[in-house]
Amino acid sequence: MTLPDPRLYPRVNPQNPVIRQLMSLMTERDAAQVAVKRQGLRQLIAELLGARDHYGLNGAITQVPSQEAWFELWQTIRDEVEQSTSAQYAIPFAIPLVIVAGFKGETTLPSEIDGAAALAILREHGVVAADADVFLSGALLAADLLAAINPAQIAEWRETITESARFPIDSAGAPIAIKDEVVALRYLVGVAIQPQDAAPAIKLGGAVGAWGMPLAQLISDTLKTNGVTLFPIPRPPMSWLAAQDAGRVTQLETRLQVMTSNALRSIRTKGRTPVVTVAAHENAEIRITFSSQEDAERWEGYVWPLAANDQVAYIEQYVAELMRECRVDSVKMIANVQPVLDTDGLPLFITAHNLGAAIEQTLQ
Repeated sequence: MTLPDPRLYPRVNPQNPVIRQLMSLMTERDAAQVAVKRQGLRQLIAELLGARDHYGLNGAITQVPSQEAWFELWQTIRDEVEQSTSAQYAIPFAIPLVIVAGFKGETTLPSEIDGAAALAILREHGVVAADADVFLSGALLAADLLAAINPAQIAEWRETITESARFPIDSAGAPIAIKDEVVALRYLVGVAIQPQDAAPAIKLGGAVGAWGMPLAQLISDTLKTNGVTLFPIPRPPMSWLAAQDAGRVTQLETRLQVMTSNALRSIRTKGRTPVVTVAAHENAEIRITFSSQEDAERWEGYVWPLAANDQVAYIEQYVAELMRECRVDSVKMIANVQPVLDTDGLPLFITAHNLGAAIEQTLQ
């Protein structure tokens, strides 16, 4: 890996019982003790969820001292939220949808599709079991609505929803505003009722199968608006927490793809040679700049804000592979963390023409 991780993590806080147990687990080498300590961590998380102690849970999440520790804690939270030993339990789920839309001017797309028709497609292709009790809303929900549902609430739904028709979310969808071009993120949400010893009521995760095309077509037909070009990208159904992470990453990747296409086309139609620069910045951002050797004045920048689950090595690899597919020969990965602002107090983007200063800083 060339790109550094610019995020700063707090010191270990031994006063926080979750952090104390987490670090005891992370430093344990005996396999039997690892299992015991992992169960101890899960018990602490279960107590926080049962008490609806959102402050305590968020405090633990924000105090993890490393990304490795964050992944361990987050997986423990997900296990406690999503797994059940009850004879029957509910699986709240979400389907991330990234919608690429273009329009000359400004317009707004509808905020709902036919949920029953979408569910029928999933049943037809075996994603949802034929006889399973499953509900799927047709409202196209924004990411902030899913984020507002805390893990304790999801865990409660798991144990208290006994029929899919009683799914408590009945929110209206969020219309998609377009100004020239947009890469929007929306979710379809629902719930599946899962008997403990039965086959899966719904298949979560994995790759998009044969169902992806008809679902995308249903979305396109429903949102069709004069003058608008539409390209929906559905992801597989996922658990409530996993869907939020996957949707965000898919949106960022798609935005980068769209910007890369536009920026490279603009540079190459002028007969110039593109230079792509990737740098990590002190405010926990990866900034990607499209410039050319021949023009010091014109460039375009893209920002990937780092969330807790983002892995810098993955982003670096994704950018490198994307640029390789786009036949960009000059891709520069800056090996040191860059300031947020330049000397003029403006956001700093490394281009082909200030690249030397960044490299010199690396060598010092």
